[in-house]
Amino acid sequence: MAEEKRKLRRELGLLDVTSITAGIVIGAGLFVVTGIGAKYAGSWVWLAYLIGVIPVILVGLSTATLAQMYPVESGESYIYPSRTVSKLFGFLSGWGMWLAIIGPVCITAKAFIQYINALPQVSAEIPIVPGAIIVTLIFFVINYCGVKLVSWVQNALFLFMVAGIAAFIIWGLPHIDTSLLSMKAPLGANGIIKACSILLFSYAGLTLAADLGEEAKNPTKTIPYGIMLGALIPMILYTLFALVCTGVMPWDEFAAASAPGAAAAKTFMGSIGVTFVCIVAFAAVLSSHNGEQAVAARILFGLSRDKIIGGKLASINRFGIPHYALGATVAIAIFLIITGTLELVATVIVAMFLYNWIITHIAVILVQKKYPEMYEKTSFKLGGWKLAVPIVGLIVSVVLLIYQGWIALIYAAVWMCIGAVVYYIGYSRNKEEINKLMSEWPRGRYLEEKIKEKLKTVTEG
Repeated sequence: MAEEKRKLRRELGLLDVTSITAGIVIGAGLFVVTGIGAKYAGSWVWLAYLIGVIPVILVGLSTATLAQMYPVESGESYIYPSRTVSKLFGFLSGWGMWLAIIGPVCITAKAFIQYINALPQVSAEIPIVPGAIIVTLIFFVINYCGVKLVSWVQNALFLFMVAGIAAFIIWGLPHIDTSLLSMKAPLGANGIIKACSILLFSYAGLTLAADLGEEAKNPTKTIPYGIMLGALIPMILYTLFALVCTGVMPWDEFAAASAPGAAAAKTFMGSIGVTFVCIVAFAAVLSSHNGEQAVAARILFGLSRDKIIGGKLASINRFGIPHYALGATVAIAIFLIITGTLELVATVIVAMFLYNWIITHIAVILVQKKYPEMYEKTSFKLGGWKLAVPIVGLIVSVVLLIYQGWIALIYAAVWMCIGAVVYYIGYSRNKEEINKLMSEWPRGRYLEEKIKEKLKTVTEG
């Protein structure tokens, strides 16, 4: 098949979309970042998780509206904001989200090695950086070989992970010491909000289902349902997991542990429990890593289709995968593995997500007047009094962005400045063609096969 005739393959059902979305969300967030949150919220980290889901649900509702209106690859990260809000700001949204997903690829790869080293049976520790690079390359091969393989691996890891976390919670609840849970937050209410702003990292992948719009079956239903399930499942697991962890050991010891979930398990499950939690953590971080590679490649693919970034990145291999975009994603991830630090990367990632959420809420407000015909055809609308959803979501996202701190905001601003330079260099090369491509929704260019399939079905029927 000639390369220009290759298309993305519509092979993802509701379980696949949910497992990719929730799998990305749960991975490193649960088993790594929960400990970081405890540094600020103490034993009240469970409450920070509960509060943190509010802005995520708000942006999930806004994203669901846009996804129903027009399901497309890289939709939430780039297509919706670039067509609705601004070409430049839309490009920067996709540019920021690309980095925001590459960062977790780095974090989950390192977390996997950290939890291997936490196994009681391991006598000699595996070097984290080389081990994380090997993990990243293995999942590069899996992602290269097609979205069907990605979904099979993802579903197996996701289902095992959910069952394992549920078993940990049920086992741990009777061992909770209420005196540990009643300890004051080290920084008071402000510390809980700060923890909430960091723990948004744990929810940050929720809306990414909308970036798979051309690979989901029946996307106008599959993607919104996948987003909502992707929020509900992590919220329950995060809150109860954090409650158990800070209820069975002092929060400061939990926060200081390199593998905090394993440290909590050891207090009431012994060495066997540590092994069990480490195995569950393997599934969690690998499901996150697998989905992150897949989605990050689609975001870069979406950015390149308007030819601002080199068109080669929009190429698709014989398995229906944007392989050059995947390769570029993995290369940057390996660079971050070698150079990055966990907490700084996490806060910069959250800043990128919050910028995207701000743009998404603005897009929902603007799309109702800018594209009224497309908007009226959606079954889920946020007009009238429901417009409060994107408005409140916008305000909350701005507040939480400020809470990331000036260091994270400076790093995020530097990355956005680089993106602006890339945009203007690419735009100046061929303004006329890029203006034409960016002024349209890419249905005619990239969804022809769907139209042909419908015509074939009607003819055969």
